[in-house]
Amino acid sequence: MTRNLVIDAHADTLLKLYFSTLMRFSSQEADPLHITKEYLEEGKVDVQVFAMFVPPKLEKIGLDVTLEMISLANNLAQEEGYTIITSPTDLDFLSQNKESSTGMVLSLEGAIAIERNLRILPLLYELGVRNIGLTWSRHNLFGEGVSFKDKQGGRGLSKDGILLLEEMETLGMLVDVAHLNYEGYKDVVKHVNGPFIDSHSNAHSVCSVSRNLTDEQLEMIASANGVVGINFYPRFLADKPEKASIEDVIKHIKYMTELIGTDHVGLGSDFDGIATTPLGLENASKMKEIVPLLEKEGFSKKDVQKIMGGNYERVFRKIWK
Repeated sequence: MTRNLVIDAHADTLLKLYFSTLMRFSSQEADPLHITKEYLEEGKVDVQVFAMFVPPKLEKIGLDVTLEMISLANNLAQEEGYTIITSPTDLDFLSQNKESSTGMVLSLEGAIAIERNLRILPLLYELGVRNIGLTWSRHNLFGEGVSFKDKQGGRGLSKDGILLLEEMETLGMLVDVAHLNYEGYKDVVKHVNGPFIDSHSNAHSVCSVSRNLTDEQLEMIASANGVVGINFYPRFLADKPEKASIEDVIKHIKYMTELIGTDHVGLGSDFDGIATTPLGLENASKMKEIVPLLEKEGFSKKDVQKIMGGNYERVFRKIWK
């Protein structure tokens, strides 16, 4: 009997671990991590996407940093009993085995690791990377990230960015447009044949910060049969971030599903990449609390399953080879 997978499409835990050898991947009282194996199990999260972000100050050694984070992920998989997910077959194993371990998906955030040599992409694929965020919130070789201060402006994808899309499609890697600017969104729609995702962004109409998505951007994702993951960062959730709570996550879900349908909304916590968390979602152990709130709002069991992970699973299966 198969089970419906719960999937969180974005967390920055590997970067935190990279920066601090003192941290341990366990949910001890003094542990500052939002995501641990214990927290994921308690929160009933079956698959966690671990982003590998290279901060601006380390971009010159971006590939080295990324390779170190991949090594960290492999060590965690061995020590903590994760399954690194790279194919639909791996998803089958998770869904068909009730006692299977938590799944780990590796993703690049910002594509800095391949900026100096696109030929490194097949190697990263062989090492398990399956999703790539084209930009962070700044310019890189491939395109323009959305500014944290200005919603509009900037070019779209460069020729190198379009070439990257082509190489990713050949390999079977999923395009993530989180942090990409508006013009870049339009270019992705034009050049990507299958679905793409925005792993951790919210609705601009609900909270008007530049990183959140306009209705038009949300409709672009839906038109490609893709998925957008709700970000838990209080500043992106509410106009008064100090009062943000799990209820604000539900507000963004409701808004998006009413606009683009329940097939195109998921979760992208941004845990361990955000300085503060909303009340009721302090770490991954609280993820299960989203389910009863969605049911209270009238979402059917089927639609709740889609939002909690089914939509991402559909896209992963479509793109990965």
